[in-house]
Amino acid sequence: MKSFVKLTAVTCVALGTAMAAEAKDIKKENQFLDAVAGKTLSGNEAILVISADGKLTGKLKDGRKVAGAWVWSKRFWCRNLVVGGKALPQDCQTVSLDGDQVTFIRNKGKGDSGGTYTITN
Repeated sequence: MKSFVKLTAVTCVALGTAMAAEAKDIKKENQFLDAVAGKTLSGNEAILVISADGKLTGKLKDGRKVAGAWVWSKRFWCRNLVVGGKALPQDCQTVSLDGDQVTFIRNKGKGDSGGTYTITN
């Protein structure tokens, strides 16, 4: 009986892993807009709203405000940010979508994570 329970548990885990959705790279602006425009993105460090008109607003968990602008360039989301009054350099990032999770990778996909956010509406 123990063997049957273990086998059942292993099978369920394997099937669940196989059935999990794979992240899909967003390569076109219309895909990006459909996925995130006007929606609230909640992450470990920030809550953001990326608007279809090329604006970005939000707040870091420490209370600092985030504001900026973005454009789509080829297959990258390029953004300029001001965080707590300090301008950050422009960065173009790859974007992937896995269910309600959107992930940004800095430096055209070759850098550190720009964060993973849950799309909440």
